[in-house]
Amino acid sequence: MSPEGNGVLLRLHFRDSLVPGSYRAVSPGDTSAPAAVVAVRYLLRDTPRGFFFDTGSVQVRHEGNKISGRADGSGTESGIRAPTHIQYHDVALGARTDTVPCRFEP
Repeated sequence: MSPEGNGVLLRLHFRDSLVPGSYRAVSPGDTSAPAAVVAVRYLLRDTPRGFFFDTGSVQVRHEGNKISGRADGSGTESGIRAPTHIQYHDVALGARTDTVPCRFEP
């Protein structure tokens, strides 16, 4: 997101680890995996607009600690279907979080 309010939020839902490939676009609140939530926000003549993908897919390439790819899909904004194509590259991944194993460890 930029300070002016334009941007894209891409949230990937994956199982054990992030793998390169295609992730289907799902609506916010859908926690199925593997999947991706894509939200778009932009300004049109000083008026904020936004929508999320309800159809489409996200291609992910994993290169070291960065990802690149393409999001193709559409959503509805003000009653109008908005087909969107987004390319992203060199997006840094966040630090790994601590996890608790699912097995007994003495």
